[in-house]
Amino acid sequence: MSEAPRFIVVDADTDSQSELYATVNSRLLEEEAVRDSFLDAVSAREKKYPTGLDFGHCQVAIPHIDPDHVITPGVLVCRNAQQTPFRAMDDPDRELSVRLSIWPLVTDPHNQMDMLGAVISLLQEDSSCQRLLTADPTELPEILADVMKAVGQQE
Repeated sequence: MSEAPRFIVVDADTDSQSELYATVNSRLLEEEAVRDSFLDAVSAREKKYPTGLDFGHCQVAIPHIDPDHVITPGVLVCRNAQQTPFRAMDDPDRELSVRLSIWPLVTDPHNQMDMLGAVISLLQEDSSCQRLLTADPTELPEILADVMKAVGQQE
């Protein structure tokens, strides 16, 4: 029997991507949600396959990694007080300024595409980024309900 997806919120104040990654990694390790290999793996993947997305009304990053590095399924939402540079997924030469990053924690590789689709669908709504950045942390699971379902789907 697999564990229900967990929801984690990190309100950070970092000024670099590496510092943001370290902050998120620390919290995920504290929650026993990822393996020790997570930080190196997600950093290497970001360099090879950037995760920044520009929706026009907001710029967001969706750092994600192979399920081998994840222990517990879930979603981490990181709201950073400062804008952090991420390279755009569709144009790696373009730098985006990101305050919101959504970190899917998928343990089943079959759920990866559904989860990414659910995140992108949510973020296409004009108000969603602002709601995710300003909502009380207790309200975020409801906003991200479809993403949580996609992360926790069973085979």
